[in-house]
Formats: sequence, structure tokens, C-alpha cells
Amino acid sequence: MIDIAKMTEYDGEIASAMGRLRQQLSARHDGAPIAREWLEELIESPYHDILLAMNEKDEVVAMAVVSVVFATIDRNAYLEDLVVDEACRGQGVGGQMLEAVKQWGRDKACRRLEFTSSNRDSKAGAKEFYEKHGATVRATNFFRIEL
Repeated sequence: MIDIAKMTEYDGEIASAMGRLRQQLSARHDGAPIAREWLEELIESPYHDILLAMNEKDEVVAMAVVSVVFATIDRNAYLEDLVVDEACRGQGVGGQMLEAVKQWGRDKACRRLEFTSSNRDSKAGAKEFYEKHGATVRATNFFRIEL
């Protein structure tokens, strides 16, 4: 049984679990707990949330960060850092998380859900997962400027 809910207050154990999950998502993260100040800022924001999937033992098995992005005439949900613990992959947790993210966007009156996923070979499973769940790859240029 998986329970998905937004994080409403800082918890050190959850911050540690999130750090371990973040390391599974990106080798650039060293697995350290996510900083308290950062999590509290996200929790307090009306335009950002952290969704956590907890198993029956109250262990964090997946997480996602979602945000509202405003344009001039509408708003979209933006998904960042969706990751399912390696030990739980293939058990439907990712699909449940994605559905929770989509519902979050609907609840925030967003028009669409947008996100990126790396095109590295090591992330081919992510691309297949998103396409299986109805996402389409857009022909676009994604730009980044380091600040």
C-alpha cells in the first residue's frame, strides 16, 4: 500500500530519505539530506509542493517536486525530481506518483504538465515510462544559462 501526500512540515528523516533518492536520480548529488532551509521554503510556497510516496512502514519510496509556472494567459504545472527508489521500481509506484502530480496540477488550475528528462542512454527507461503514461516528446530547444 502506497500513500502519496504533500510534505507539510520539515522532518529530518524524510530529508535524509530525499537525499538518498536524489542521489539515485543524479550522480551529481552526494546523497546528503536535503537542506532544512530549502525544504521549508518549498513547503511554505503556495506555488511549489513536494509530493512523497510512503510505504506501509512509513518509508519514503518516491518523491516529486511540482511547481506552478505562470505565463501571460495561463498556468502550467512543472515537474522536477520525480524519482522512485530503485528497490520499488516496476511495482506501479511511479505511475501512482505521476497520477498524483497530474491531479496536483488540476487542483492548481494548470492547463498542462510539463517536464524534461535527460536523453542519455541511462535514462531511456524514464522516456519509456513517460510515453507509456501519455506524455509526448515535443520538438523543442531547451536552453539553460547558468546564473
